[in-house]
Amino acid sequence: MEPIRTTATPPRPAEPRVAATTLRDPRAWKRLMLDAAAHGPTVVDEPTGAVHVLRYREVERLLHEPRLHGVGLSLFDAMGIAQGALRDWYGSLMFTNDGVEHDRLRRLVSKAFTPRATARLRTTAAALVEERLAAIRRAGGGDLVPALAHVPMHVMCALIGVPSQAVPEFITWVDALSPIFGFMEPAQIAAAERAITELLAYVRELVAERSATPADDLLSALLIAEHDGDRLTRDETVTMVANLLVGGHYTTGSQIGCTLLTLLARPDTLDELRAEPALLPQLVSETLRFEPGIALTTRTVVEPIEICGIERPAGTMVMCTLLTANRDPDVWHDAHAFVPRRFAEPDAPRLFSFGAGPHYCLGAALARMTLEESVRGVAELAPTLTVDPESIEWCQVLGYSPSALPVTM
Repeated sequence: MEPIRTTATPPRPAEPRVAATTLRDPRAWKRLMLDAAAHGPTVVDEPTGAVHVLRYREVERLLHEPRLHGVGLSLFDAMGIAQGALRDWYGSLMFTNDGVEHDRLRRLVSKAFTPRATARLRTTAAALVEERLAAIRRAGGGDLVPALAHVPMHVMCALIGVPSQAVPEFITWVDALSPIFGFMEPAQIAAAERAITELLAYVRELVAERSATPADDLLSALLIAEHDGDRLTRDETVTMVANLLVGGHYTTGSQIGCTLLTLLARPDTLDELRAEPALLPQLVSETLRFEPGIALTTRTVVEPIEICGIERPAGTMVMCTLLTANRDPDVWHDAHAFVPRRFAEPDAPRLFSFGAGPHYCLGAALARMTLEESVRGVAELAPTLTVDPESIEWCQVLGYSPSALPVTM
């Protein structure tokens, strides 16, 4: 009898490792991720051990995967924020919850956050953009970033029902709260604690007013939203309003900068839009794919799961990298080219810039509308970028965005 021959399974090559979280330049980070995606489906961040998932189909699967949850309060634990108004508020957000409680909150908010409620604000958004661009038109030039920076907050406050005279105060509060999705310094923690206390107190008074005298706004709709006999409590309504304001302002604001830079660097495309206004929604979708302000979404493994052929234990941090998923050449034709009419095709792939699955952005329609009106206004202004697009510095608040967009007429 011949001896039984066995063949040892060769060891799996180690996943490539990078120092992504040490990069302070957002553009350098994006180049690093796109280069990694050209060589494999994953890359591990050396300092944190987080696994960046880079390919479209795996990102799509994981965004719907119940064995992955949000980051919860792990960042607050790491920063030593063990109690207080900031932790209480953050821990009750839809962003930090999954499962039954998340689904309940989302169902109720969806009852109020309707496309109709968003659509009726298009005229308001257009007027806000025009008002802020008028000064640039009169001066013959200026910087589009500060000019349009607070348009999203004004639009969101109009949707919710915040009086226009209170919007500057809301901007101050949200500025202080903007670092909460990352690691904060002690001074930032103290400022955020004060801001959330003051913001919640104001919204609580507004909720009491709307309870007595309803209006045609989102806050009033939240107070009466009902599903199978269930409603939001007053405290949940207050928390939700702050959630929408903080989560929506900087995400939309950063995308406005990314979208405008992408188009200003391609003046022929803006010419095409002026000649064909119906191109606007498709064009905005392509800027979201090509240059997303929010480039990834973070998840945590709660039960062991195989990701890209490797078993990942509970506790593994997973970065679903939207930037590279939206540039995956296995899914997108001419993935690294800007194609203005890409989304005119009926079989265009689904865009992940607003996420997918249970945590798909509730404010996606509002963000798109605000983006469209910002682009429409700038196209009508017909400005010319006065610097080389590659020379512009980038910054990060909640999302990535160019720090300045100087233009002339």
